[in-house]
Amino acid sequence: MALGTPVRVSSRKKRSIASPLFKSRQKTIDTKVKVENTDSVIPENIVSSSAVSPCVQSSSFNDKDQKIVSYIIKSNDGEKGLVSRPTPNECYYATLSLSSIHPEVVSKNDSRRQTLLESCGMRDDVTDAVISTMLSQNTTDKNSKAAFKSLKETFKSWDDVVDCEDVSRIEDSIRVAGLAKTRAERIQTMLQTVKEERGSPSLDYIKNIENDDDVKKELSRFKGLGPKTISCVLLFALGRSEFPVDTHVLRITKQMGWVKPNETREGAYSHLNSLVPNDLKMDLHCLLVQHGKCCHRCAAKGRPQFPPKNGSKLLCPLTQIPKWVGNIPENELKSVQLVKTEDNVIGNVVKSEEVAQSDDAKRSKNAVIKSEHL
Repeated sequence: MALGTPVRVSSRKKRSIASPLFKSRQKTIDTKVKVENTDSVIPENIVSSSAVSPCVQSSSFNDKDQKIVSYIIKSNDGEKGLVSRPTPNECYYATLSLSSIHPEVVSKNDSRRQTLLESCGMRDDVTDAVISTMLSQNTTDKNSKAAFKSLKETFKSWDDVVDCEDVSRIEDSIRVAGLAKTRAERIQTMLQTVKEERGSPSLDYIKNIENDDDVKKELSRFKGLGPKTISCVLLFALGRSEFPVDTHVLRITKQMGWVKPNETREGAYSHLNSLVPNDLKMDLHCLLVQHGKCCHRCAAKGRPQFPPKNGSKLLCPLTQIPKWVGNIPENELKSVQLVKTEDNVIGNVVKSEEVAQSDDAKRSKNAVIKSEHL
């Protein structure tokens, strides 16, 4: 058959996951795939497809259906089955291998998860979380933290920000983060609106909105709160299962073939948020962000913000993922070693059985992955 000829493949079977670690994630696939004409060079063992697999659903910031990047993987015995990338195996491999290079990232996430667990899945002050996330846009972590600290020192309460008649005072307090005039106006307007509607400039009422789409709709009405910012609030402040996509995540996932080369950030978010396993979302997001800042291969234009201090280059563990096109060799999965701390395994949260697990707390819980399973 000539390349680019439309074909239809009907498949109804259970997809077997290579490693025993992922047997619980087997799904039944029942779909028809139409392969579009393409001029791209496609590996012989796959057929590219833009079909949406019915086994994955995702909430979105708009009503447009987002396409899922899928492949028909042809195994050695000739069987065919639809696999939407990234597969669970790919996500686990990327998370565990990056954990060995950036263990401090997941260690920090362990602290976050413990805080979320102790607070029933939510940070104490959602207003702090929203505004600090707004200040983190298009600037460094150092500058955004300095701006938030300065803002809190200048104004003792959010009511003071609402009542401030000279907006330049707000601007001066956050100037280190850049775009001070725009950020100051948006922060004050948001807080004023919330106070007018609810009598207090607190966004803590968001905690009581159980549906993620309703949270997105509520926060989206404020200028300065786009999809990525809201996704970060859902993940880090509310303990929801979200996979934010920033510039580093978008760039690296394109390199790995998880999203299309011309995909937008919003499209990539919808796609990845539906496929990345919930228990990996926080770690994988943070690891990709950090890796994009440190790895010469994965950094923008090959110029990392924080390269190794000794002048060397990181040995990137993600180089083979595009070649595997969803089929991670079992020996590669077994070779990935978890980085251990004194009391725990990086990438996992060890929780006491005595801790009550509310529905919200369960959202933030990571599955415990024991090294002997690999």
